[in-house]
Amino acid sequence: MLIARRFTALVLLTLTVALAFVATASTAGAMPAPPPETYANQPPPPATTVVNHSGSAVWTYLVVALAAAVVALAAAWTITRVRRAHAVSASPA
Repeated sequence: MLIARRFTALVLLTLTVALAFVATASTAGAMPAPPPETYANQPPPPATTVVNHSGSAVWTYLVVALAAAVVALAAAWTITRVRRAHAVSASPA
């Protein structure tokens, strides 16, 4: 019974982490559409206009970094628990 409980806890933890990762990635991946390549219905911008595109917002990188840190910590914690549980069950009684 103890093994089934541990296995269930590990599976639920893994699914929770995976769901959190997918939710964070989908939120961080939501970006506005890029500007059109052509100016079909409008005149071109003046020649002196400088448009700087710096890429994604800083918060996107922070959210992805936070999600990666959470996934890494959860994986380390899960591996530690599995190893500790295996060491306890394998030790002579």
